[in-house]
Order: sequence, then structure tokens, then C-alpha cells
Amino acid sequence: MTVPNENSSLFDETDADRRRGILADNALSLDLVSALAGDRPLRQAEKNRLGDLKKSRGLRFFSDLLYSISHQYFPPEVAEGLWAEVLRHKRGLSKALGRNVRIAVAALDYLSNITGNIGTATLVGEAYIEEIVGLSLRDGLTGLFNHTYFYQQIDVELRRYLRYGALVSLVLIDIDDFKEVNDTYGHREGDRILAAMGRTLMRVARDSDICCRYGGEEFAVILPLTNVHKAGVFANRLKTELVERLPGGRTVSVSIGVTSCGKKTGTYRDLVEKADVALYQAKRSGKDRVVVVADGEVGSDVNGTGLPNH
Repeated sequence: MTVPNENSSLFDETDADRRRGILADNALSLDLVSALAGDRPLRQAEKNRLGDLKKSRGLRFFSDLLYSISHQYFPPEVAEGLWAEVLRHKRGLSKALGRNVRIAVAALDYLSNITGNIGTATLVGEAYIEEIVGLSLRDGLTGLFNHTYFYQQIDVELRRYLRYGALVSLVLIDIDDFKEVNDTYGHREGDRILAAMGRTLMRVARDSDICCRYGGEEFAVILPLTNVHKAGVFANRLKTELVERLPGGRTVSVSIGVTSCGKKTGTYRDLVEKADVALYQAKRSGKDRVVVVADGEVGSDVNGTGLPNH
């Protein structure tokens, strides 16, 4: 496997990447940055976490520190020196006032009043930021992440695979005969089914899995650090759990396509395309089934094991 150079465009970060980075689980939160700056004692686990981040991010680590405070990006080549200046400013303010001045206050004062890097500083709580970002990334009906967030995260996971070899699997789910359901029972019943399936997905998935509404009647689940066999087992459970009953006793089933990254996976588009192929095969083979694609070879899962047939 060819690993792209760290400086290649594959690893260019957008502001959306940075926003996600400070809101993700175990991320470089404002509280962790505050502890690093001495506002409270660091726990050993936090020291280990910071050490890992500094090692993996290099000089970008200092850009991350400043971004977590100011929500403004500073290039790595200047961020390390700027961070040191902010710490000196914090110590100076604390000494002059005779009390600890927290890093967020010191940094915003330094960047707005001393250097002028920030025009007008606005303090916004992390919980509020998370709420705003979360609302913009979630589907209103199901509560799952939306199509935009799906593509952002599958790209992140695929880059992690290319760089570190960390496996990621993808499950695509399509509700069988959903148009007929809407035409027969009405869109309100269709919406009820979508919402119910969304709740089921979140209940069955692990905390690390990323559940999304991929399209109208399609869902997607990104499974980090999961091989194709385990993803198939998960998909078979979903096929059973996602069954919904309609008025009159009829049931609504789903078809599922499963794939994982492999030697032929160079971009996230390759992964999505393989999952699409598997899903298409599941629909064409009679629906209400799971089909697994592993490195380009399709195996219809008819025995409930989650393993590709040979």
C-alpha cells in the first residue's frame, strides 16, 4: 500500500475539519488546552493524550491549540511561537493581577489587543458551539447525521486507513419498496418508518459507529476499526432489527450492502462505490438480504453469518 506524503493535498485541512476536530470525542477541547496551560492539574491519561496528539500532529498541534481557543486558524510555522507568547502573556497577567488568568482570557486578550490577529473577540461556550454544529450536521426527521457529514467522515476514516492502515467498513441500507409504502399508506407513515429506523440504528450501533441518513430512504453506517466479516455480522443484525410493521400486519424490510477498505481502495469514493455495488446486488437478488463485497468480489450473504460466500 502506498502511503501519501503528509504534505500532499490529501491531508489539506479545511475549517470544517478543524471545527469537527475540537468537538469530537477525546479531542483537543478547550478544557484540555486549559489544563495544558496550567489552569488545572493534568491527569495522566490527558498527558498521554496530549503526547500522542503532539507526536501525530507535529507543528499543527500548536495550530490546534490556538484554534480550540480562538476558532481562528494560525499556520503551523507561526503557531508554535505564538503559543509561547500567549503563555508568557498569561503568566504576566496572572502576576500583575495576583490571581490565575485562564488561558482562554489571556489568549483572546493577546490576540485581539496586543497583536491584532483577532478583530473583535467573542466568547462562545463549547456546549453552545456543539449544539449549533450538531444541528447543522443532523437530519431533522431521523436525528441521524446528514449526507454532508457522511462524506466528511468517510473521507476522514479513509485517510486514516491510507496513512495508518486502520480498517474501516461501510454499510449502506435501502428500505425495500418504500415508494409503494408512501403511495399506499401515505407519507406520514413513511416518515414514521424512517424515524423508527433511525432510532433503531442508533440503538444497535456502537458508540464509535457513525450513523447517517444517506438519502431519501437510504441509510449509511461507517464502522471504524472494523473488518468486512464483523461488518457483515452487524449488517445481518440490522436486517432483522430494522423490520417495521405497517397497518394490517405487513412488514417493511431492508436491503443492505457491506464493504470494507482493501488493496483496491484508494479514495473514499472507491469505498462508497463498492458498497453501492453490494447494495444493488442485494436489491437485484430479491431484496431483504445482505450482500458483502470484499476487494471487488461479491458474496451474497444468505446464511446469516455475515461472511461472504465462496
